[in-house]
Amino acid sequence: MYASLANSSSDALTVETALGLPSLRRGVPRLVAGRDGLERPIRWAHSADVPNIARLLKGGELLLMTGLGVARSASEQRKFMRGLVDRGVAGVIVELGHAFSSLPSSFVDVAEGGGMPLVELHREVMFVEVTEEVHSSILNRQLALLRRGDELHRRFTELMLDGAGIPEILGTLATVIGNPVVLEKAREGVLYHANHDTADPDVLAAWELIRQDPDREARAITMPVPGSSTWTWGWLVALPLDSPLDEFDRVAVERAVGLVSLALMRAREETMLATRERGNFLFDLVSGSASPADAPARAVALGFDHRASTLLPVVLLPAGAASETAWSSIWRGFREEMRSRSIPVLLGSRGAEEQSLIVLGIGGANRRATAIELAVEALRRRIKQHTGSADGAVIAVGPTAEGWGQLVDCLRRAIDVATVAIDGPPRPWHDAGTTNLDTLMLRLRSDDRLQEFATSRLAPLVEHDRRRAATLMPTLRALVGQGWRKSEAARVLNLNRQSLYPRLERIEQLLGVDLECQDDRLALELSLRIQDSPGPSDV
Repeated sequence: MYASLANSSSDALTVETALGLPSLRRGVPRLVAGRDGLERPIRWAHSADVPNIARLLKGGELLLMTGLGVARSASEQRKFMRGLVDRGVAGVIVELGHAFSSLPSSFVDVAEGGGMPLVELHREVMFVEVTEEVHSSILNRQLALLRRGDELHRRFTELMLDGAGIPEILGTLATVIGNPVVLEKAREGVLYHANHDTADPDVLAAWELIRQDPDREARAITMPVPGSSTWTWGWLVALPLDSPLDEFDRVAVERAVGLVSLALMRAREETMLATRERGNFLFDLVSGSASPADAPARAVALGFDHRASTLLPVVLLPAGAASETAWSSIWRGFREEMRSRSIPVLLGSRGAEEQSLIVLGIGGANRRATAIELAVEALRRRIKQHTGSADGAVIAVGPTAEGWGQLVDCLRRAIDVATVAIDGPPRPWHDAGTTNLDTLMLRLRSDDRLQEFATSRLAPLVEHDRRRAATLMPTLRALVGQGWRKSEAARVLNLNRQSLYPRLERIEQLLGVDLECQDDRLALELSLRIQDSPGPSDV
């Protein structure tokens, strides 16, 4: 799924490109061993003809030699070449005609076995010209890298000055390097990621594999993100999924790390990032653009550590115009409180004014009521603390789901109820797990036939109250509200019971009903509920 970085330094001078330099082409070079190592990057060029040269090198050098300082025995020659291979020399070029007319098999066999390019020159060249040309090429490439890195840094800085945050920085970085990037928080998992071409599930699956790979540094570009001078907040990881990674990509990630670290210092930026990343996942799941089969692995990568299969969906529509900073405080406190009660939480949103989707991990369907009580109380308390009131917030709780496949439908039901409940009477929370009359009325509010039924049924009372004292509609509402108990209705209306009876008789006459008949009672209750629900023009 992912490629090694070993052969991906396209901006570095390699053995192959060095052989194309004019100073070396004049020597008529011929590769005799180590073809697989031609893409090795050259750190520096050096010329020497001493037996112990290997221990004087650091690795990555292109070594130029005549062979005059090498012993003539095959065993010593093999030892000499093995020392260069072990030191990690990029390649060895031997000029023929001084010590060798052709390179001995002892040289060739060891170089081939170690994958180190071994080249023979058939004409004399000036080694100083070769080293000058190699060094000039290396320095020019490094300077070009620095210039590109500085230009990218300016681009990132302009983004931040324009008010952009980490999502924009990571999105730009992914575009520039042509690969996805993952922002990983220590001990918690993915905080945010930006794609290039590879889809979300594959990006997170690749990150999970690389994260567990002991050779992680060779598989991806991984840069620590400092939290302070004494501890590491996390890592910024560039994954080679869409194209190989090269030295410029490393420079680009280095530039981005500093700005990410600064952005994290902004108030609540970390919580906002985590909430948006999880929101993208949950909304993709609901919309069908993410597969439920991939959901468990993605949820774990996003920090949802839930072993049981029972999931409880909650949808919240925000109250008022609270800032994203305020909501970040609400979400952070809510997650901490739920975790302190051993209830795993996956919470996501796409902005302060957008609906938020929450998934709670509970021990079984029988724990639903307890989990709802704890979650709703914690949400409302924290919303009130940070926004001044929780009354405008709409909370809808769906039925429990056994696994992520069922969760999609349960989330959709909760979203549906929350969407219609925002226009209905306020409640601490709305139950999308059961069918209730208020929710049904709200869902059918756009049906003209329903409105016509209520209007025609109550029209005589409305007309009566418009022409005379407005007493009959309040009387009917009080009677229905008190469960058709006359004494309770009279008390609510501040009447004695005897004064209530004439009003009830007048209601029966005008509407042509019997208030003791169950069918007539149901029709009147339904009419009042329809009348109290907003019509199509109110939505």
